[in-house]
Amino acid sequence: MKVFRPATEEDKAFLRELDQDAYRDVVVAQFGEWDGRLQAQNFEKKWKTQNYQIIEQDDRAIGAIWVSEESDHIWLREIQISSTYRDRGIGTAILQGLMKEAKASGLRLRLRVLTANRAKMLYERLGFQTTGKHEETHYWMEYTP
Repeated sequence: MKVFRPATEEDKAFLRELDQDAYRDVVVAQFGEWDGRLQAQNFEKKWKTQNYQIIEQDDRAIGAIWVSEESDHIWLREIQISSTYRDRGIGTAILQGLMKEAKASGLRLRLRVLTANRAKMLYERLGFQTTGKHEETHYWMEYTP
C-alpha cells in the first residue's frame, strides 16, 4: 500500500539522497558530469520552494512527488522513486492516479522531463504527448483526458 504524507524537516536527508539517486545517471548522460556542489545548491533551492509529498510503502519512504494544481492544468513538477523500488509499477500507478484526477477535474496533466531521461518512454506509453522543448534540456509533455 502506497501512501502520501507531507515532507518534514526530518525527511530532508532522505530527499537529498533520493535526489542524487534519481538524477545522477541522467545528469551525467545529458551533461557529461555530476557537479556535486551545483547539484547540492539545486537541491537546497528546491527544498525551500517545493511542496514535497513523501511516498511511503509499508511505513518506509520510497520516493517523493510534488504536484500543484494550476488554473488550467495539474502540474506534475517532480516525481522520484528510489532505485530500490523502480521497475515495480509504482510510478505507473501514481501517474495513472494523477491521470484519473485530471480526467475527473477536466484539467490537463503537464510535466517537464530531461531529454536524456528514460522516464519519457513511460510517459509516452501512458498517453502523454510531447508539446515542446524547454531550451535544449527538457521536453514539455501533456496528458489531455
